[in-house]
Amino acid sequence: MMKSFPLNSPKKPVTVLYIEDDFANRQLVRLIMAKRNDIQLFEAETGTAGLESLNAHHPDIVLLDLSLPDLSGYEILARIRHDYNMNSTPVIAVSGNSHPDDISRGLKAGFQAYLTKPIVITKLFKTLDTAIHSLPK
Repeated sequence: MMKSFPLNSPKKPVTVLYIEDDFANRQLVRLIMAKRNDIQLFEAETGTAGLESLNAHHPDIVLLDLSLPDLSGYEILARIRHDYNMNSTPVIAVSGNSHPDDISRGLKAGFQAYLTKPIVITKLFKTLDTAIHSLPK
């Protein structure tokens, strides 16, 4: 069976790596992403596993929880930009910290966008669509 893609989407699925330690949050995003044929989701439950997955999958987009047990999201973002030389890869913060100062700090640190938990499906899809359209053709 052939996969269908939304208008203006890439011909092959976009790869998204979600680095999140909370099982329920990963499961929720997995269910949400199942509605999108244009996205292939990879998951990692620690920052270290996420960095390993970057090497293995070279994702197009990274969704990154800021509060992980081993590394902070900010540290992972810095490593993505420096160690992995993925300067143009959209990295989207996902956090329960929803204070405007937290959001401002995240955006100033270099996240393309900042999503707050609980995740709103329409906001997640809109943010992903913006990131997808920013990818090189």
